Amino acid sequence: MMSSIVAGRFASIPEAEEVAGKLYARGFSVWDVSIMSVNPGGARPPGVLLAARAKGDRGEEVADVLHEGGARDLERASGKWEGGQWTDFDPQRPPMPLDVPEGECWPAPRAAQRRDGDALPPHATPVAEEAVAEDSTGNEDPGSELEHYVDRQTSGGR
Repeated sequence: MMSSIVAGRFASIPEAEEVAGKLYARGFSVWDVSIMSVNPGGARPPGVLLAARAKGDRGEEVADVLHEGGARDLERASGKWEGGQWTDFDPQRPPMPLDVPEGECWPAPRAAQRRDGDALPPHATPVAEEAVAEDSTGNEDPGSELEHYVDRQTSGGR
């Protein structure tokens, strides 16, 4: 039977254990929370992964606790959960990132955009020197400068 799993990456085991304690305080059992090391070389960045089985509609609650605890790279998965462990976890399989609220991260992570194998549209590639090199609109707000750059890229004008 597949379980709904929410996971996040931490820099250290003590950080992950502290957040696990917060999940236990909310009624999750030791059979619902797993902490594992992720080594370099997989599709995920190295670190400590805290995964929690989110029964029913508790996925958002787990995500909130992980986010508040400082987790990075939050992801949602459907997997085998047996004996308190995510038994079919595969570090080579790209994670399925949780939806990031609009405006918090642009562009979306490449892994999220390439999951179906399609190429990124030209305006969705990372913005760096091209946006900074654009002529100023006279607006002192850097976000506005970026917005003008993106508008020109998506409309095809330079």
